[in-house]
Amino acid sequence: MLTTPFLTDLDSRAAVKGSRDPLGIQQIWTHLGRHVVGNLTTVSNSVRDFTTLLLGYYFAARLADEFGSGTELSTFLKWEQLAAYARATANNDWAFRGTERVRKNLSEGSRVTLSGDSTHQILGNQKIYGLWGLYTMPSRESLLVEGDPTRLTPPALEFVEKICLPILQEGAGKDAKRIRELLHRPTSRIDVKGADASVIEAVGRVLKRRHLPREREFYRFHLLHGNPKDATEGRQQQLAELLASSLEQKDFTWSTAMVGNLAKAARSRGEDWHPLEHRLARIRTSEAVLAPIAALFTHLLGLDGKSFDSVTKRLREAWGKGLRTVDAEAFADLHGEIEAVNRDSGNRWVGIGKALARGDYSILVELLIEQNKEVMGGRGGAPWIEVRQGRLHVRFRDEQGALPHRDNIAELWRFPYFLDSLRSIAMALKAD
Repeated sequence: MLTTPFLTDLDSRAAVKGSRDPLGIQQIWTHLGRHVVGNLTTVSNSVRDFTTLLLGYYFAARLADEFGSGTELSTFLKWEQLAAYARATANNDWAFRGTERVRKNLSEGSRVTLSGDSTHQILGNQKIYGLWGLYTMPSRESLLVEGDPTRLTPPALEFVEKICLPILQEGAGKDAKRIRELLHRPTSRIDVKGADASVIEAVGRVLKRRHLPREREFYRFHLLHGNPKDATEGRQQQLAELLASSLEQKDFTWSTAMVGNLAKAARSRGEDWHPLEHRLARIRTSEAVLAPIAALFTHLLGLDGKSFDSVTKRLREAWGKGLRTVDAEAFADLHGEIEAVNRDSGNRWVGIGKALARGDYSILVELLIEQNKEVMGGRGGAPWIEVRQGRLHVRFRDEQGALPHRDNIAELWRFPYFLDSLRSIAMALKAD
């Protein structure tokens, strides 16, 4: 019996594509991506969301110090709501999490509610899908927050007190007293265009899209370059420098060719840049296999009841005698890195790369089914696909899709390796 996943009614910006990961691919691309981007995640790609988080933890700590611990989460959630309403009404900026509920609430009038109660949260589960859940870890890695309970690091606290608070005080009083009063109450009803307009305007100013020079300097160090904790040994800063020349390209898209060009550019800059070249080349090699393989497995999920022979025949007709874009030998060199995160599957993945390059589609499909069985078994589940009496038996249908045309595979790019998050941060911090 075929089943389809149940999707909850969450804000569209909270979804993380490919989270089911039936082949265990996420561990591979995450491991390879961490060699060049050490602090960001696929969803922590907004500088202004980092600013919102810093102020959220600042107010959470201030109120906890004043009135006792245990209120930090509620304070943070209410601040995130206030920031969202300010960005929407004062800045006409809708690039935040929770846009759907904020838009709906504002459409009903200028009075809105700030509360930690689920009824007034701007996401289905604001703690998990908002900044508390998605930005705290990358903020720790960026040396912006630390400890338990979470507090701002000294540089982040100085940033908030010297740059953010003076702006907030213009509309919220000394030490942003009005904001602290709103956040201290279990529930606050505010009028964004009436009595509380000055607070909304002040919050809007501190979160405006354009960054002050001092902000750009601070965030370049902590977000873009990876700060002193930089786990990439300087490769992230080098990559950010390489990406600078692409920031004006409106049609920029990630592809194996683009990453290959970045690797060549790194090599041309001398010996100190060769480690970055090596890591980018490995990402290019990986994606040349993982992207078509992910597309192929998705396609197989739509072939329930088809004979195994007809499936391999279909592949041969679509992709010919193998994919020339796959460097099986270079992919085999990734065996150790794959084994490091996906134990006992290195040989299988090397076999997948060879079969894909050579057009051994019977072996390829068998290996994919075996890989899925191992991954799902490790999670205590059943495989999504089996072969029974020479036919595919599909247990679980997540997505369906046509095979990418052979001519388009060279431009196929499926997994992020955190590269686009780094480029998004670079875009936001470029000089006006």
